[in-house]
Amino acid sequence: MSRSEEEFDCAPENSAQRPEAETAGPGEGLVFPCSSAQKRFWFLNAVNPGNPALNVALRWEVTGRLAPATAEQAFQAIIDRHEILRTRFFEREDGEPMQEALAQLAFRLSVIDLSMLGESEQAREALALGEREARKSFDLAAAPPIRATFLRLSPERAYLLVTVHHIAFDGWSIRVLAEEFGTIAAAIAARSVADLPPLPLQYGDYCLWQKEYLASGEFEEEAGYWKKQLGGAPYFELVPDHEKPPALTYNGEILAAILPAELGDRMEAFARGHNLTLFSLGCAVLGAMLHRFSGESDIVFGTQIADRNDPDLEPMIGMFVNNLVMRLDASGDPSFEAFLERVKGTAQDALINQRMPFDKLVELLNPPRDPSRAPLISLNFTVLRDVMDHKRYGDFELLGLPSLSAGSLYDIFFFLVHWPSGWRVAMEYNPDLFQHETAEKLLDFLVATFDFAVGHPQQKLSDLTPPRRDLIDARRRGDELGAIEAALLQHPDVREAAVALKPDSSGRERPCAYIAPRPESRAPLESLPGVLAAHLDAILPSGAARPAGISVLLALPRTARGDVDLRGLPAPAPSVAPPVAAAAEAALTPVEMRLGKIWSDLLKVDAIKPSSNFFELGGHSLLTVRLMSRVSAEFGVKLDPLTLFLAPTLREFAARLPKLPGSEPTQRLVQIQPLGHKTTIIAINHSVLYYNLARQIGTDRPFIGIPLIEPGSDEPRERTLEEIAVDYVNAIREAQPHGPYILCGLCVAGAIAYESAQQLIAAGEEVPLLILSDIWAPGYHASLPLHRKLIYQFNYRLHTLRHRINSVRTGAASLAEMLSSFTLVRKSRLLEVLAYLGLVDGDKLLRKVIDHDEWRFLFSLEEARNAYQIRPISSDVILFNSDEIVTRFADPNMGWSQLVKKLTIHAIRGWHQDIFRDEGAREIAGYLRPELEKIDSEHRAPARSSTG
Repeated sequence: MSRSEEEFDCAPENSAQRPEAETAGPGEGLVFPCSSAQKRFWFLNAVNPGNPALNVALRWEVTGRLAPATAEQAFQAIIDRHEILRTRFFEREDGEPMQEALAQLAFRLSVIDLSMLGESEQAREALALGEREARKSFDLAAAPPIRATFLRLSPERAYLLVTVHHIAFDGWSIRVLAEEFGTIAAAIAARSVADLPPLPLQYGDYCLWQKEYLASGEFEEEAGYWKKQLGGAPYFELVPDHEKPPALTYNGEILAAILPAELGDRMEAFARGHNLTLFSLGCAVLGAMLHRFSGESDIVFGTQIADRNDPDLEPMIGMFVNNLVMRLDASGDPSFEAFLERVKGTAQDALINQRMPFDKLVELLNPPRDPSRAPLISLNFTVLRDVMDHKRYGDFELLGLPSLSAGSLYDIFFFLVHWPSGWRVAMEYNPDLFQHETAEKLLDFLVATFDFAVGHPQQKLSDLTPPRRDLIDARRRGDELGAIEAALLQHPDVREAAVALKPDSSGRERPCAYIAPRPESRAPLESLPGVLAAHLDAILPSGAARPAGISVLLALPRTARGDVDLRGLPAPAPSVAPPVAAAAEAALTPVEMRLGKIWSDLLKVDAIKPSSNFFELGGHSLLTVRLMSRVSAEFGVKLDPLTLFLAPTLREFAARLPKLPGSEPTQRLVQIQPLGHKTTIIAINHSVLYYNLARQIGTDRPFIGIPLIEPGSDEPRERTLEEIAVDYVNAIREAQPHGPYILCGLCVAGAIAYESAQQLIAAGEEVPLLILSDIWAPGYHASLPLHRKLIYQFNYRLHTLRHRINSVRTGAASLAEMLSSFTLVRKSRLLEVLAYLGLVDGDKLLRKVIDHDEWRFLFSLEEARNAYQIRPISSDVILFNSDEIVTRFADPNMGWSQLVKKLTIHAIRGWHQDIFRDEGAREIAGYLRPELEKIDSEHRAPARSSTG
């Protein structure tokens, strides 16, 4: 398809010429770049393929004589006339969305005859069909992006259900489509030619022109305005009735109210008298309503502007809108008239700076990405005036009917719509967030605010009384406060807790938490609010309410009845952020290297680290689509673009890839306690045992674990301890590239920690401290004279047997667990025989205790330890031993004094692993704390990676 020179002369100044587009696409048409607005809808469809919220669903009532065949021919003529309606969309190899305008495309109209049904049945069936058609998805790879259904109700009455994808259609296009359909259909019925002037441009021309305009960078002159206008703006949203889902949903329902004719007349007269548009008036009314309903003074919502400044664009069907962000200041309790002047100035400035594409604005402001929230705006407002006329065309009349919701792109979308019959307000809301009752209250309040605005403009906004949400809010707030309180009480340092609503500086009530610590808690009181804030973040769902502040009291005030006196609680403490764990960089895995190369190419950034955040480096929604295309080509996998919003760092994103060689470290790190900035403690194995100890040491010191074995591991079993330690050194350096290192290990894991420390020191790293538990120096027993060795072994086995029998008697262990600890029982499979005979409990633990592969692996570690040629070490060693360990007839220092310059030994009450339980963990933490603080003061804590 080509254009004449005369037609090209009609293009806007600086528009691109058609020859640039004459490249054959996957089909037989011309290929064009997508406009900025189209790219946004392409991305939304890529994140949620077939998303019906991207549909524009129209309903027309036809009265008079219109044959379905005539309607079909009319639609065919419109599709022939507007190439955007015979366009398909595809993704270029680099992930860039493109569109192909097909030379020809046959259109078929669906026809459903409801004339045999009664009137009530017709209405019910027509509504059901309308909802179904509205929510039926489009495949953008297959043209056309439009469909229509003819519902015959009687020989002279029908409904036309017309659905168009937003990527090819905007609000302005509704009037163009309706007028052209009526004109062409009437001409076909009259066997004449429709009197429509030829289109000077097609949508592809506009896209080429916009591409040149964006390349010129002219819109960047507006960047200063938007940075200043939206800098520091809150993410404004109305508190929902239901907890926000973890990712956006697009369900929608519509409510509408017809404004009284006299109110509509007063609105128009008020706008004329104040020399402003209905758009500015509507923005001010909505802003005032949101201010009073929410209690907030910094109001932010979105709106759309039609980018049809050139007259040649007016008769075109297509997506020409751009999103603008309105930020309104309602502070200081102004009169509505004064507030209106503020809004008028804001609206004028926004229109002056309207050429900044919304996707570029998001790039410019780079807001935090949250998959449960749309960027920048949660609410939207638009004014639709004279969407379509109720007009007669030949033998039939075409009337517009209220639209049905195909789904909502926003939490709430407010409309001010002018029909030939008068003004109406409508709102499309997401029922996943808001109850129907709340939506009705909002809509009624919006109508009341219009009446307030034009009837009493001198009154202050505080005179506008919002509807009470008490009945709606009471249960939700009660549930929220109870959830916070319950989560706080789960923390071991909290004895009692209460959460109450308290007013902030703006007068808005917010949940505030009050806690009294346990007497035995050793956590510094000044750091406890931050620790508890981190605890709440870990316990509560992502969308759940958080307290505005956490106050620490020695005791909560009580009433005479013993209840917490909520009124007697003091003014709340200011909000506190959870302590942030120190971040550090580890070496990239092979998969991360390949992935990092892609990130580097797309983001034009040289240094990509494991903690690099795609969006903080300048990534945006359209680049995510290109990234997914590159990832698919590189790794042969298909990922949802939403993946990047859920896992925005390189390491997190790499972990979402299907298992690939090198995609995971050989050891899986366990974040026992990830918070804090002090020197990290790294434990070999027994990660679960160390949770109590980590908690007692405090949330200002990271504590991570490296598991010894994972089920199903193909770990070679006959290796020296030195060879085994190499794997753990690699895992240690992945977690923390450089020292100082503090390593700890219990029993045989202590030997691995010791050799790992030797290898790190040999590599030039600092290992100031080793924390060992219940471990004899490897090789010590082999060096004993035979008689002493035999005496020791006899005493040790006797003591151990007594302990195990006592554990069964007290219920601390089952008979199966006790028997499984004996090598003879394991090798002979006696436990399985006893379980079969019903003599031992074959419960959940049975499979674990007869896991022969695991026992063989542990036995191989013991063999490696026994063969280990230990060498002296320069690190300090603190040895924690069970007070039940047998040192009679042996060295009380357990063979370590000849290997370590500074050895400190502490006996802890309990048997082996029991020393890390509550009281033992507190005692160990007390011994360790001064040593750890000393290391912190002498060695700068290193950065570490965020692998978990």
